[in-house]
Amino acid sequence: MPIIDVPPSRKALTLRRTLILATVACTALALGCSDADEPPASTPASFAATATVAVATPTPALAVEPTALPTSSPSPTPSPVPAHTPAPSTPVATHSGAIEVERGTSARPEVALTFDCGWRAEATPEILRILEEENVVTTWFMMGIWAEAHPDLTKRIAAKHELATHSWDHPDYRDLTDAQIAADLKRTDDFLRTFSGRGSAPIWRAPSAARDQRVLDAAARAGWPVHVFWTTGPTSAGFASGDSLDWTEASAATVRANLLRAIGLGGGSILVVHCDAEATRDVLREVVREYRKAGLEFVTVSQLLRP
Repeated sequence: MPIIDVPPSRKALTLRRTLILATVACTALALGCSDADEPPASTPASFAATATVAVATPTPALAVEPTALPTSSPSPTPSPVPAHTPAPSTPVATHSGAIEVERGTSARPEVALTFDCGWRAEATPEILRILEEENVVTTWFMMGIWAEAHPDLTKRIAAKHELATHSWDHPDYRDLTDAQIAADLKRTDDFLRTFSGRGSAPIWRAPSAARDQRVLDAAARAGWPVHVFWTTGPTSAGFASGDSLDWTEASAATVRANLLRAIGLGGGSILVVHCDAEATRDVLREVVREYRKAGLEFVTVSQLLRP
């Protein structure tokens, strides 16, 4: 049996991630947010920021069209549910340098539900059952140690969904050298490939969203130029974030409210939940159905970012 390093506690990582994301709160001020654009009480102000200051601007192939966000109420008519098939490998436009994406084009009525996966697994089987029954495809940003500890679940995920790297064991990439970042991405990707049969490049997500321009550049040189964040912004109902905040061990009611508020972000949105979050498990089916009532369908990140 392989030896698995014991990762830091979930609460310790929650604190670390909160501190990391708090450092980017000034970006929201730089964007000229008014009082009306401030996040609701259930969403920390740090989540008003969409990226670190030094993040490169996406190239036109992935740029978001400046379409106004929806202001009307969602349509009560649900979209037809497609037949559930394994997530296809959709090419993302190639890039010569590092970019960070927070959403796809708003021209298509699609959203990407993403799972960060790396700690417990008690809620994962039920999450997968709901996704299968609701015919939803998603992208799982997975840690290598989780896949190593849960090979059967990983096989089940890989059969229907897209796998992408979230590091081997959740280090802060800012503390690693460029060579160590490249080695960690490759190690994780090589292992995930044994389940999915294909590589995850060019997309990836940094542990705890801890990244700066050097980290993004190092990942790009290693073959992962597209860092996937999540969507934030103003809506007709106020500020919304694609981050469900389920990692804070928020209640199911709070997670539900956060995800439903994000419907207002419209097509091209990227949402993030966690594979071990019981709150997400408890509200997932309802959330999926509400997005479809609003005319939005779920696709993988690679599908969302297709040209």
